[in-house]
Parts: sequence; C-alpha cells; structure tokens
Amino acid sequence: MASVVEHSVEIDAPVSVVFAYVDDHDRTRDWIYGLHEIRPVTEQTHGVGATYDGVMRLGVTLTSRIRCTAWEQDRLLEIESVSGIRNTQRWTFADLGDGRTRLSAWISYTLPGGPAGRAVAAAVKPLIAVAVRHTSEALVRNVEAL
Repeated sequence: MASVVEHSVEIDAPVSVVFAYVDDHDRTRDWIYGLHEIRPVTEQTHGVGATYDGVMRLGVTLTSRIRCTAWEQDRLLEIESVSGIRNTQRWTFADLGDGRTRLSAWISYTLPGGPAGRAVAAAVKPLIAVAVRHTSEALVRNVEAL
C-alpha cells in the first residue's frame, strides 16, 4: 500500500528562481533530507526522460532509479521510480506575485512487503515528518539566500 506525503511552502523568491533550484540535480543534496547520492544515468539531466540513481538514508538505506515523467518550465516537475523503492514525486510551482512562490510537493512511496518491509517501514515512518520539516526549511533558506 502506498503512503502519501503532501506539503507546501511559500518562498520569498520568483517562481523562475525556485524552479531552477529544484530542477538542478547538483543542488538536491543541499536541501533534500536524507539524500545521500543522486547520479545522472542519462546524458539528459533536465526534462522528461532525465534519469538518475538515488540513495536515501532514513534510518535504512533506500535506493531507486528515478525518471522525470513530466516537466513544465516554472510549473511542474514529476519524477517516478523505474526500479528500487517505488515512489512518485510531484512538485508544483505557483507564482504568488510580488516575487513570491508557493512550492507544493506530493510524494507517494511504497515500501517492500513481508518481514523485511515491515522492518524498513518501522525505521522510515518515524523519520518522514522530520524529513519533510528539514527539507522544507533547507529549501526555503537556500533559495532565499540566492
């Protein structure tokens, strides 16, 4: 069964700046809590089809190969897993005027089943709220400091 996390933040920066920051895989380790590694596996590193191998450490090590499945400049980034931990991430960007942006995240993930899956879930689930809070705070802080 999939678990879903939804969260949004307001950032004191224009939507084009926020989108460019979130879309830059070289910066993701600076703001996504628990992200240990993100490595492109295709020459294309932006837009639909860009594919990466990622490693998260949230009490346990979680790996996935992810691919961008939707990309609209300054509006939408969507990433889905191709292998590993099943997950979908949808990031939407809204121009609030006066140089402010609302960034909304919708993340769905499915942990493995069976005894091993229950052990992974027991390690990961308590950290989800911490991860969301730290990720949001780091993203806002980093973009507003640009």
